[in-house]
Amino acid sequence: MKNTIWLLSLVIVLLGSGLIYSIRLNVTNKDDDLQGIILRKVDQNALSRMNTLYEKFLDHKDDYLMIIEPNIDSGPVITNINSSGKEIVWINDASRDVYTNGEIEVYKCKKLNRTKENKTTIFSVSNCEGYPVDDLKGSITFPNK
Repeated sequence: MKNTIWLLSLVIVLLGSGLIYSIRLNVTNKDDDLQGIILRKVDQNALSRMNTLYEKFLDHKDDYLMIIEPNIDSGPVITNINSSGKEIVWINDASRDVYTNGEIEVYKCKKLNRTKENKTTIFSVSNCEGYPVDDLKGSITFPNK
């Protein structure tokens, strides 16, 4: 009887340890996946990731990116970029920023633009539904260095 209880206790401890390890491993992997999708800084890593999205769009591959622009004195502006490879949905959400009008702007477009300047790279969209073909919308600027 004591051997059976001891054996069952050992099995329960091993199963519990395996469950805890599995949950911890799953949470770690999810965080790694989100690091490439959610950007909290507008820096060289973010520029590299945005360039990847741009190249995928040119290759007609889908991608998704959320950029949370840091702000010192009010809430962040969040930019969601969702590409199907053929068209792109660009959402500027300034609803948390107290110094803006709090609008959420949604653009459904067919062209993603990249403009490289001396110190910055600017991404924007054009050929958007409801706007002139050459009208640039939803720009975001990254430092080159």
